[in-house]
Amino acid sequence: MEMIGRLLTRTINVTTWVGMIAILLMMVQITVDVAGKFLFNTPIPATISMVSSYYMVIAAFVPLALVETRNGHITVEVLTEFFPMRTQYHLYSWTYLLSAGVFGALAYRSWGEAGKAQNSGTFMVEHGIKIITWPSYYLLPIGAGLMTVVLVYRWLVYVTGAKSGLGESPTIG
Repeated sequence: MEMIGRLLTRTINVTTWVGMIAILLMMVQITVDVAGKFLFNTPIPATISMVSSYYMVIAAFVPLALVETRNGHITVEVLTEFFPMRTQYHLYSWTYLLSAGVFGALAYRSWGEAGKAQNSGTFMVEHGIKIITWPSYYLLPIGAGLMTVVLVYRWLVYVTGAKSGLGESPTIG
């Protein structure tokens, strides 16, 4: 199990780097676009389409698995905070399986939508330039799919009692 966790961690690290590079590129493109618009009256064409269709989608969905390993997702503890720590641990661990079902369904459904977008050749037109956007539709199922794998892995570690190779933050503590 630990080897699978380390492989999963490497995959998460690669997607994290992709997300960081996308954010860096977005900042550069927006800066150059604004400077070009106000200094030279020549903005970069398709900046809005690139930011909204690619950069922001990458920033929102690709790092989901990293946030999960760091227990960075928002949680609302209305009743569970009053439960004993052992009960909280078991409840949190079973929510991995429930959440994996939700994210798995999201990945499955959005993959189908991405296929439809690809088949129809989805694009945007900005300033008379055609920007192909269908590849960005695959970013959501990739992010949700990786999140699903992490959640299933964390649940299996809980069930088997095996040592995790994710290096994640503890759920309770």
